[in-house]
Amino acid sequence: MRSFAKVTVAAILGFAALGQAGWSQHTAGASLAEEIRASEASTSDAQNRGSGESWLKLAQLYQDAAQFGNAERAYNEAIRLLRPGSPDRLAYALDSLGTLFAQTGAFAKTEPLEQQALTIRQDRRDSLGTGRSRMHLAVLNLGQHKLTEASEQAEQAVAILVPELAGQPAASGATPEEKMTAVIDLSLVRCAQKRCADSLPELRWALAFATSKYTAKSMPVGFLNFLVGYASWKSGESQGAGERMKAGLSGMETELGSGHPTYVAAKAQYEGYLRETARIARR
Repeated sequence: MRSFAKVTVAAILGFAALGQAGWSQHTAGASLAEEIRASEASTSDAQNRGSGESWLKLAQLYQDAAQFGNAERAYNEAIRLLRPGSPDRLAYALDSLGTLFAQTGAFAKTEPLEQQALTIRQDRRDSLGTGRSRMHLAVLNLGQHKLTEASEQAEQAVAILVPELAGQPAASGATPEEKMTAVIDLSLVRCAQKRCADSLPELRWALAFATSKYTAKSMPVGFLNFLVGYASWKSGESQGAGERMKAGLSGMETELGSGHPTYVAAKAQYEGYLRETARIARR
């Protein structure tokens, strides 16, 4: 189960990072590599060199591209520049650096950053920001196999960011990616608690939501297709599970490439499915 937590944390945070600035930004117009080059040029320009926002954008692009060392350096520069007078953006930068460390398994570095971000947001009565912090703390606790704490944080995040899931007005202000990530967090915590069947309604809701916002070949639809297949397999609904996982992986590979950590993490789970089904067939 601990290997499950490591793999799913990498996948969840890879998805969350890719959506921080809006997934559509990376699928329309310039390629990610081109965006990085343009952002690097911007931070080298005398006018923008001292801009925390410019460094924050560059850090997010590096993280999206899995250039984690470059992302860490850029986040630290953004934090240094934002600290004097931009508490909301400082909290966002601290939170983002925390997700980077969690994505790479450096959980000891993650928690202080996430707690700093949460404190700033709570002090400013920032409900949306608090929901984001709860969402990322849930993933951190999942990665550390603290499942009770992960469940509590994930449930709070969903209540804040995705009120429509409980039939409430959808007025949280969260982005589509944040809504999907919050639901994914809660669903995978339940799977880690061996309650995958309980996660399927939320994952199917998230897949329908993704399908309404993105194309069938997009990363969000592919990732959620994969997760519905994964949860179906783990809950004993094996019919069609493998096909969903395979189709989801295909969409993820198209968007991310075969070497991206999010794709690699998901592929490891699919390979586990194939090994298990092969063993069953040999009996």
